[in-house]
Amino acid sequence: MSPADRQSRLVQELLRFEDAHERLAYVQDRAKRQPNFPPENRTEERRIQGCATKLWLTSTCSEGRFLYLVDSESALVRGLACLYAETYSGATSAEILAFQCSVLSGAKLSSRITPTRLHGLLQLEGAIHAFAAQTPLAPPACT
Repeated sequence: MSPADRQSRLVQELLRFEDAHERLAYVQDRAKRQPNFPPENRTEERRIQGCATKLWLTSTCSEGRFLYLVDSESALVRGLACLYAETYSGATSAEILAFQCSVLSGAKLSSRITPTRLHGLLQLEGAIHAFAAQTPLAPPACT
């Protein structure tokens, strides 16, 4: 499934809730069901710079496909970051680099997110792209 397909699925899932506050509450609840972020990965090297709230990202690659995990001190930021991680996880580096996530605007949540949080999520997306850019298209270490 491509990032666009995953994003479309997430947007449809979120738009089941008519109220934006309900959507945001659901985003936080669904983040609780995501894989646990290993505490030893909460390092400065994995921290996304430019976020008001601490946000961490880790990436692994297997058989040419990336898996992203995120964590944050804030339940809301973690939930929003999980939307990005889920959108990009399972994609190849070429798919990641060719895609710009718009899950928040598609789910009509952008206006409910503070500019500071939006900036942090843009930094997260930049880090996701950076991981993909550092990995060759047919990486032997990514198998």
